[in-house]
Amino acid sequence: MTKFAHSDVLDNGPAYIKTNCDKVVLTDVYSNVYATVIGSAKVAEAAVVTGDFALSGAAGAARTLTATLTGKSAGNAAKAADGTTTHIAFVDTATSKVLYVVPETTTQPITSGNPVSLNSNPTYVSGQPV
Repeated sequence: MTKFAHSDVLDNGPAYIKTNCDKVVLTDVYSNVYATVIGSAKVAEAAVVTGDFALSGAAGAARTLTATLTGKSAGNAAKAADGTTTHIAFVDTATSKVLYVVPETTTQPITSGNPVSLNSNPTYVSGQPV
């Protein structure tokens, strides 16, 4: 289960994703390269806003950013995906950056041209130092 976090996210924490992510892209392969994510790997995409993210975690606990994507329409699928290698990429289109990539865990098959509704609520956890 390959994941990726951009150095801006690692340097600034989960709030960086909340503040700067404006699109999520469902991909049929893992990639952290912006041109690939929005190009050949893209199955579907959906716009997101700051309100689609929630930060939680009390003092002394890990900080968790949860993206509420369940039920969000991602338009019609640009291509088919069998659901076995799909990922969700959180991108900042203004700077052409992939901020975070996480496996999409529902593994639903997607047919080209059919509507896509996202069905997961991925998290990014920034743990306490040990």
